[in-house]
Amino acid sequence: VQLNPFEVKSGEDRGYYASNTLAGTRMNSKIEDLAASITVVTKQQLTDTAAIDINDIFLYEANTMGASQFSDYSIDRTGTLIDGNQDNAASANRVRGTTAANTARGNFATNSRIPIDAYNIESVEISRGSNSTLFGLGNPSGTVNINTGRANLTRESSTVTIRGDDWGGYRGSIDLSRPIIRDKLAVRFSAVYDDKGFIRKPSTDISRRQTGTVSYRPFKNTTIRGSYEHYSQERRPPNTQTPRDFVTQWIAAGKPTWDPIRRQS
Repeated sequence: VQLNPFEVKSGEDRGYYASNTLAGTRMNSKIEDLAASITVVTKQQLTDTAAIDINDIFLYEANTMGASQFSDYSIDRTGTLIDGNQDNAASANRVRGTTAANTARGNFATNSRIPIDAYNIESVEISRGSNSTLFGLGNPSGTVNINTGRANLTRESSTVTIRGDDWGGYRGSIDLSRPIIRDKLAVRFSAVYDDKGFIRKPSTDISRRQTGTVSYRPFKNTTIRGSYEHYSQERRPPNTQTPRDFVTQWIAAGKPTWDPIRRQS
């Protein structure tokens, strides 16, 4: 069974230009024919803008905001200031000024707390507004769909990337695709090690991710694909709050103590 109407190939993209998407109708449709606010960010654009995560992607798109473009502060019952962006950077974003976007991978909903990383991404589809309900996710802000890399059945590809910054951070990634049996069986392996640097020490944010994909075409019009990804993170973010004095007000209140027996009664 050939399902061409339900497949978009990133190999047809040209630079920053992508003509087709599944984000509008769940079928392969021309973006110019869709009466919805949809943007496709191609692999070339991700590379040229050095985009790594969703915050980097939203920095260059319309009606989107990443963690560095807005504040999400609140105060709990003890008077402590809470930084929502710092506590959950993976989903600290807004679309159309409302709430965080739903995230999907291959048009299937995924956990928004798992960060998006460009090391295994071919393109990103941003569907703004209620049009995202076509995917059954039903968020008024929109949906961000990730199209991950696939094993290519016809040609080999190899990519190695190394980058660093003046805060002591560094990142290395590798992406290899190999046809084992041309037009029949292919495998692809992608991995990244990302150690973010911070001015405040000893802050830490280290991510390790590996993805393996396979494509198998037993018949001319049938292709079977599978993928697996492993993700681990060690994170100790810097404190974004200045020191606060709780001792002075405690002394002014007579140095009260907490009595568990009286509290229970």
